[in-house]
Amino acid sequence: MQLTHPKCHKEYPSGSTAGHCAACCETFIGLTAFEAHRRGEHGTPSRRCEITSERWADDRGYFHYGPRLTEEQKKKRFGTKNDDPTTA
Repeated sequence: MQLTHPKCHKEYPSGSTAGHCAACCETFIGLTAFEAHRRGEHGTPSRRCEITSERWADDRGYFHYGPRLTEEQKKKRFGTKNDDPTTA
């Protein structure tokens, strides 16, 4: 099931496998990717979003954290050719 963010109108997967940031309006696959893009202390004006080279976007524009998997690695891990298991 897809959700639509009211601010940016981007669609993103529902559930715990993805997170959509209300501040930067980017979608992240996995809690690690979502949490890793936020910098600064919670509840302070210095809190901000940051996309670094450790994150990469798939064909849908969803960001992932860590090395990009090869097609063979995806097949072994998920049994599919997709970048993430939420669409398997």
